[in-house]
Amino acid sequence: MGEYFALWIEEQVPLVRKAQLRDYRRHLGRYVLPVLRKVLLADLKASDVRGLQSELLSQGLSVKYVRNIITGSFRPMIQQARVDELVVRDVFAGLKWPKWNPPPPDPFTIEEVRRVIEWFRTKRFGFHPGTGSMNMRFLVHPPFHVLVHLLFWTGLRPSEAAGLQWQDIDLAGRRLHVRRSRHLREYGDPKTASARRTVELFDTTVDLLAAIQPLRVTPEMPVFTNTSGRPIEPNSFLRHWHACLRALGLRQRGLYCTKDTFVTNALTQGVRIAWLEAQTGVNYTTLRKHYGRWMPGESRSELDTFADLEPGLFGGEQGKLSPASRGHGGQFPKKPRSAYSGKVREGGLEPPRLPTGS
Repeated sequence: MGEYFALWIEEQVPLVRKAQLRDYRRHLGRYVLPVLRKVLLADLKASDVRGLQSELLSQGLSVKYVRNIITGSFRPMIQQARVDELVVRDVFAGLKWPKWNPPPPDPFTIEEVRRVIEWFRTKRFGFHPGTGSMNMRFLVHPPFHVLVHLLFWTGLRPSEAAGLQWQDIDLAGRRLHVRRSRHLREYGDPKTASARRTVELFDTTVDLLAAIQPLRVTPEMPVFTNTSGRPIEPNSFLRHWHACLRALGLRQRGLYCTKDTFVTNALTQGVRIAWLEAQTGVNYTTLRKHYGRWMPGESRSELDTFADLEPGLFGGEQGKLSPASRGHGGQFPKKPRSAYSGKVREGGLEPPRLPTGS
């Protein structure tokens, strides 16, 4: 196993993203090889994989992390070994996992959104002094402010926002195109196929982007830069993010919660799910799974379809408590009115007019 890993990992260098390669090295080198390094590939059995799983779970690692190790990193190596005819059986057959409940979405309130955006608008960040100077300069940095606003009001992932270049921004059309992501100082493909999409922008977001656009701009120039003028790295930006939450006395949470905030706000405002899927790159199944409690109930129960047949089924005198007379046409609360109202404009359906918080 150890010898094959050394050969396999070198083959992956030109084939996978830098972040994926890092995970392969970390997961296999730190967790898998200490247990299975001397096992012959031809002798590898399903019981070995189950034993590895049990060993990792007993170390107190989360179910999600152990699953990432075994199915995300170990399985690709073994699949290649099967292609190379070194592993002769499906060693992952019958592998079972304990139930894992992902942490629920943790959105910000609208007041918290406004406070966070305002903090980044006015905060002075340290800039390295110029040649011949020893004094640090402290200045506002508009790209940080616009980045945070964009994350809260578009549903972009932090890596997608960091990957934006000016060729992706259509200010006249009030939209941007997600074509890449940025992680570990490297551009890569978006997280999923559906993540490659067109995102509609609020007027305020367009104005803020226009304000930071350089006078002389090239297509590949990054939209968001750090105080050194290089493309923003989400992991490096986290220190400013957490400093903001501490300064405002807000509960610490990850930068990805900006996406949670946009999605939950959109759902409570009654946007159409099809539009939200296109805007965020998240399919309906995932939206339902993670954000179901923010989705409005349907305006009618299926039982209400029997009202015309036999109104007395709904209690009281016949017809007296029919769905129409009980209000909203059914048992469930009326679904919030969609903000589209049938309006169509260039670039797609018009999104709801949510508060900008700028």
